[in-house]
Amino acid sequence: MLRHFYLLPISIALFATCAEKKPTTLFEEQPAEKTGIAFQNTVVQQGENNVLNYPYYFNGGGVALGDINNDGLIDIYFSGNQVPNKLYLNKGDFSFEDITDKAGVALAQGWKTGVTMADVNQDGWLDIYVCRSAMSDSAMRKNQLFINQGNLTFKEMADAYGIGDDAYATQAAFFDYDKDGDQDLFLLNHSLPNYAGFGKVMPNLKAQKNNAFGSKLYRNDHLKFTDVSQSAGLVNNVLSFGLGVAISDLNNDGWPDVYVSNDFNEEDYLYINNHDGTFKNAIKDATGHVSLYSMGSDIADINNDAQPDILTLDMLPETNERIKLSSGDDNYDKYNLLVKSGFHRQAMRNMLQLNNGDGTFSEIGQLAGIANTDWSWAALVTDFDGDGWKDVFISNGYEKDYTNMQFLKFAVDGELKARQTGIKLSMDEILNNMPSIEVGNFFFQNNGNLTFSKRSSAWGITRNFKSNGAAYADLDNDGDPDLVINTMNQPAVLYKNSGAKSDSARFLKIDVRKQNLKRVVDGTKIYASASGRSQYVEVSPVRGFQSCMAAPVMLGAKGIAKFDSIRIVWPDNKTQVLTNVDPAKILEPRYEDATATYVYPQPPQALFEKTTLAEWKHEPLEINDFKRQLLLPKLYSYSGPRIATGDVNHDGLQDFYTCGPRKQSGALFIQSPDGSFKQQPEPAFQKDKDFQDEDAAFFDADGDGDVDLYVVSGGYMSEEKDPLLQDRLYLNNGKGHFVKAADAIPAEAWAGACVVPFDVDGDKDDDLFVGSRLTPGQYPITPSSMLLINDGKGHFADAIKDKASALQEAGMITSATAADVNKDGKTDLIVVGEWMPVKIFINNNGKLDDASTTWLSQPEQGWWNAVLADDFDGDGDLDAVVGNYGLNQQYNVSPEHPATLVYKNFNSDSQIDFFFCYYRDGVSYPYASRDEALGQVAFLKPRYPDYTSYANTTLKALFKPDELKDTITLHANNLASLYLENKNGHFEAHVLPIEAQFSTIHAIAAADVDGDGDKDLVVGGNDNYNRVRIGECDALTGLVLLNDGKGNFTPLSKPRSGLDIKGDTRGLVFIPTAKGLRLVAGVTGQLVQEYNVR
Repeated sequence: MLRHFYLLPISIALFATCAEKKPTTLFEEQPAEKTGIAFQNTVVQQGENNVLNYPYYFNGGGVALGDINNDGLIDIYFSGNQVPNKLYLNKGDFSFEDITDKAGVALAQGWKTGVTMADVNQDGWLDIYVCRSAMSDSAMRKNQLFINQGNLTFKEMADAYGIGDDAYATQAAFFDYDKDGDQDLFLLNHSLPNYAGFGKVMPNLKAQKNNAFGSKLYRNDHLKFTDVSQSAGLVNNVLSFGLGVAISDLNNDGWPDVYVSNDFNEEDYLYINNHDGTFKNAIKDATGHVSLYSMGSDIADINNDAQPDILTLDMLPETNERIKLSSGDDNYDKYNLLVKSGFHRQAMRNMLQLNNGDGTFSEIGQLAGIANTDWSWAALVTDFDGDGWKDVFISNGYEKDYTNMQFLKFAVDGELKARQTGIKLSMDEILNNMPSIEVGNFFFQNNGNLTFSKRSSAWGITRNFKSNGAAYADLDNDGDPDLVINTMNQPAVLYKNSGAKSDSARFLKIDVRKQNLKRVVDGTKIYASASGRSQYVEVSPVRGFQSCMAAPVMLGAKGIAKFDSIRIVWPDNKTQVLTNVDPAKILEPRYEDATATYVYPQPPQALFEKTTLAEWKHEPLEINDFKRQLLLPKLYSYSGPRIATGDVNHDGLQDFYTCGPRKQSGALFIQSPDGSFKQQPEPAFQKDKDFQDEDAAFFDADGDGDVDLYVVSGGYMSEEKDPLLQDRLYLNNGKGHFVKAADAIPAEAWAGACVVPFDVDGDKDDDLFVGSRLTPGQYPITPSSMLLINDGKGHFADAIKDKASALQEAGMITSATAADVNKDGKTDLIVVGEWMPVKIFINNNGKLDDASTTWLSQPEQGWWNAVLADDFDGDGDLDAVVGNYGLNQQYNVSPEHPATLVYKNFNSDSQIDFFFCYYRDGVSYPYASRDEALGQVAFLKPRYPDYTSYANTTLKALFKPDELKDTITLHANNLASLYLENKNGHFEAHVLPIEAQFSTIHAIAAADVDGDGDKDLVVGGNDNYNRVRIGECDALTGLVLLNDGKGNFTPLSKPRSGLDIKGDTRGLVFIPTAKGLRLVAGVTGQLVQEYNVR
């Protein structure tokens, strides 16, 4: 959770029709008069007992659902922080009886947090474990274990069992981690506020241990639990702030793993079970980044591929106003120091980690549409509408928002005033000025394509309240999941799922506990198949936030007459298969009927095999471009390395050159007959190591029959007219070595982007298009590009004004490709760039005319990074693939709602000022926070004296009309990567598969990798050097798109492709070798990577 108080010491709407023909929402709130549930988690601040001294003061309570008396009805247990817990016995038809006092489970003392129902002693009755925290008296923090006596009474026996732990506990999860047939315990704990870090970087604390703060693992040794946390490999430093725990077999090896959501600076933990009683924290290996202030979580299969995915919650608001009220300055230096100090990359938003099936995850929460749900707590992922796809419920709200920037300003102003006058703000004044967050809970319906649609109001969430723990189960046995929410300072809420009133929602209920009362059934897996549709569920009761669902699982059965098969895999891998299953019946499988042992599928043979890495590592300088231009979207200094190929030594084998960053020369690799590559030293390259290579191309510049090398220079850190921006031409001496050509190319000082050799004027030699990227220090001013005409002897003159005037200042170009798109025998040019439309320049007798509007029905304006032309549909003309920013982002642009970049020199100084704007709820707002906007344009400060006044301002309101005069506006209306199909004189745009939209695409390579004669694609990209608030774009690790020969592309899974190219890929090329086709990848800050096509 975000903490600023250190400043103080495809859409489907489901409706049923009732008898009166009135529309009914999927969920209906049940009145307390009917349910009999009167629980309210009332939390009051008193004196020093407040949210400033204990930041988890308003985290709220949990909910546990389970059948405590084995009568077939699910009962409810609520935890209260300052009030007694409550146990309600289900009497049927949403009627409940308060049996708390009789049962002996009120636990009025202490600060109660998470609650769990589990049969700890395996006597066939669900027990209750209650976590406690907050209190300074350790005796008041001791967790409680209520053992079910089988007669609706319980006996507290935590100490007798050895788990009366007195740490600061959030939640407990019972599971059989060592597969010995009994319930072990994972105890999720948290540290104290003075270790939270807040605005500080404290890397030394990672190594500081404290058993009272770290989470714990207790092994069940015949009902006496033993703390094995240290020997099991758990992290127990003082930075652990556990707020969520979820148990699942994440790597599909038959053993339960553990995911821990951590608040504040400490990253989440992903504990992979080593099968020997120990765990490995694999969070950095498995994920590219995680939520910053991770809270509740859930693990479930969201795309029906039988792989569990991970959802973690954070605090990023949904509305522009709330975003602005919670946003200050980006602090890249602090963030970079955290990463360098060993912390994982993190960003403040919900994260959906899509399981790649190889032990790694791709984070796609923004693409899925579920990243922004404000101060969120419980994440529940299950099928609520019965369509066979798991939906998402998220609870949220907070009683006192101490992260609100307006409140923080009030507090700081009060502190400054106190220093001047000696009169301090009272605690009551401070607390009363904290606003409350009450924005409403969220329902998201799964669209079946890795995206979700918001359905909160359509499904019945019409009231706003502050919600914490939540749980689902079929409370009225009508066959669908109902919902229970523990709210803050309001009565608990029950929602009845009304889908069963009609056939709008059907479910198959599977109760693995009913016939196996004395067995550990948590961890049981269920694989269902019906008419080609699959579902996967893992029995794991602890989900969401401080809550538990020890209840039968449900599979959506809408439109399913019979399930073809239901496979049950028990925790010890015994398995049974049930066929022709009627979804109207309740399945109660018996372990004794499982006669076979399940064998987990082995990974398929991958299409690519990683081979020996070329011994050269790209090592960019550490630079913070944000210090030069405050509002840059990313660090433009990190741009390489692209790769050029050519037969340098004329031996019939392709060699390659990889671009170098500033202070490191590019490297030339010569191919040996055995298919290996060896770096060849080149003094001319080493002499020019101070240059930053942006792109390179081999071509015969001087007509002597060998390949020469043109290298584009660039880099954002350069000054105006910096000689290090001069491009370079290296001539081949005929023996495979290079010398720098003098006076062969024009003098220029633009930060370049790309070079494309092609014969513009038809004189049989290669000319060059050199695209310029940007103007250093003056983003986004359009630089000048060049069209270099070859005199046939290796001397080049810029003729862009005469031969391609529309190309000279076409934009901030990133990539270009030469292609005869109109099949007239002359080579044309496709050019793309940032804040540019895709541009098509047709060669008209040696002149390049802009024919973009002819070739594209609408301007595809985007943040384009790469373009490649080839015949992908086998019709004899050249199509194109263009790499864009992707759809895993916040902006959701369209022709009607484009992103814009408005710029001019507002301050009348030496630097350009710009404002990026995008739409939220139909209105275009500046992206910049108040602090950032005022830091950019100083004269705005008197207009926006506080955060509230700025929170809803638009660009037109930000500036006066005369101040906006002479501004230049750039547009982006499409951020999807595309396949452009050449169809009779125009390009028809097709969006590439959604897997290609996971991240930015910067590199594209084409080859027939599956041997069917059609050109397939490999795409790579990512951007890991963005603004902190934007976070990493890292979900592409080399995606293979198989072509069916008609331009239809099918993505390969990571296990099937074998590619695992992490980081910022900027170069991808295929090179024929003696060992077959090889893919070579250039990645920022990494070794060159090589993969052989099998």
